[in-house]
Amino acid sequence: MPMVDVAALGRLVAEYEALSPSRSPEARQRLRDVCYTIGIYTGEADAVRAVARARTLLERHGPAGPGGPADGSPSAERAHAALLTELGELAAREHRSGSTPTLHDVVQLTRVAVPDCVGAAVSTWHDDGSVETFAASSSYLLALERAQGEAGTGPLPRVRRQGEGQVVVRLDPGRPGRFADRARRCGVRAVASAHLRTHPHGCTAFSAYLRTPVEPGTPALGLVEALALQASAALDRFALARAVADLLDRRHATGLAIGITAERFGVPPHAALNLLVRAAQQLGTDLDTVSRRLAADGWPPPAGDGRSGS
Repeated sequence: MPMVDVAALGRLVAEYEALSPSRSPEARQRLRDVCYTIGIYTGEADAVRAVARARTLLERHGPAGPGGPADGSPSAERAHAALLTELGELAAREHRSGSTPTLHDVVQLTRVAVPDCVGAAVSTWHDDGSVETFAASSSYLLALERAQGEAGTGPLPRVRRQGEGQVVVRLDPGRPGRFADRARRCGVRAVASAHLRTHPHGCTAFSAYLRTPVEPGTPALGLVEALALQASAALDRFALARAVADLLDRRHATGLAIGITAERFGVPPHAALNLLVRAAQQLGTDLDTVSRRLAADGWPPPAGDGRSGS
């Protein structure tokens, strides 16, 4: 398991022991928070096992912990302990808040939330006519999104021309066009598309494929607009994850700190970056200082350096 910060874990166990006899609602809530954080540190989901594991680790490592921080000064140890404690508590709150929907979650939710909806997709229409799809609720909707690039018609090019807002494309019988023909064969009679963002060479849209035509102002279109906002937020997280992946590819302190935080607290890299930024704010310092502090610790330790415990 990852190297344990003994000082931080010791404070959590001491707080657990102090709070256990109390029966006040505030103390019980704080006790649940402490147990959850101990669980994050020890990798145990059950509170009783987590506390027992923490006590075992504290007995094994002793008060100072094996090896100590790279900088052995008391002030450096206190700063490092404060940083890891803050990261642990932030990670615990992040886990308790629940997972946020991904693009895949949003398109699947659209299929069941919007009346007469056969599915949804999020795609970028590029000015060269190509279509890049980030999420689609089924393979045939993925094909329909791409068919718009081949045919040069459909909701995506209309959203690109309009530039903002929502468009509704009715696929009435007899409407010509390769896209319309393919969509009708799939049981689609209308597509409600919402503009998400414009790029230098294209735009991205969220599209809900419907079995029946809809009129402006109907509740179904309101639902599509609300789900499009969720898709936009998920798209931001997707872009952030790509940017963080690029950081992880670079050999510098920030990338190393992200990797350490992600592995230690069981969060994805983009969430690890968010934790580091928030920890820096809480501790009154900056991201570079926090990153260098974690990187200097050298966690996880190389094999055979005597820091992995007995």
